[in-house]
Amino acid sequence: MKIKEIPLDLRPREKAMRLGFDNLSDRELLALFVRQGTKKHSALSVADEILKICKSLNGLNKIDRDALLQIPGISHVKATEMLALVEVSKRMIQPKNYEVLQVDEPSALVSWLNLEVGYSLQEYFIAIYLDKQNRLLGHSRLFKGTLDRSVVHPREVFKEAVKLSASRIILVHNHPSGSLTPSQSDMDTTAMLVDAGHMMGVYILDHLIVSEGSFVSIRQKMPHLFVIDT
Repeated sequence: MKIKEIPLDLRPREKAMRLGFDNLSDRELLALFVRQGTKKHSALSVADEILKICKSLNGLNKIDRDALLQIPGISHVKATEMLALVEVSKRMIQPKNYEVLQVDEPSALVSWLNLEVGYSLQEYFIAIYLDKQNRLLGHSRLFKGTLDRSVVHPREVFKEAVKLSASRIILVHNHPSGSLTPSQSDMDTTAMLVDAGHMMGVYILDHLIVSEGSFVSIRQKMPHLFVIDT
């Protein structure tokens, strides 16, 4: 059914204006961004195809331009706008510089981190830099690939810490497989960086693993790996 064949008050735009955006379904929200379909596919049909590939709105983090362009009704312009939408959502919930982070409640960071890398098909390693009051000084994506001690070199992690005058660091990486079980490599890397940080007076507060909306804190599971910040 084409949008113009739907009763006026049930069309996504009119429904949003009448009832509010929170009353729209995922497909209706996407249809607003699609805006126009084709002669054979309405904006709602195009939205359905996007959701079929992504499984949910969260899955938009996984889709790339080439996959979007395979959907009838998605042009290069619309694909760009969809990818921009994902980036906007990340930046909206990204902590701001000098914002105090609740490091004992890592779940507060997880929404952002999952949007940042949790749905990626590649593995990323991120360092989040804090001062002694746990205020955010900045963060860096240090690499993508496979987490390994030969790849995560202390020099790269602590170079930015020195530059920002950071006192504390939270390490983050994602598991594209969806597993949240820390591997032996994860534990070895954590122990290596904790030891290096202790010698420099820059403390590793936690190492989070994120994947598809969930997370695990290595510190909560294995507190013996960490040095108490005195």
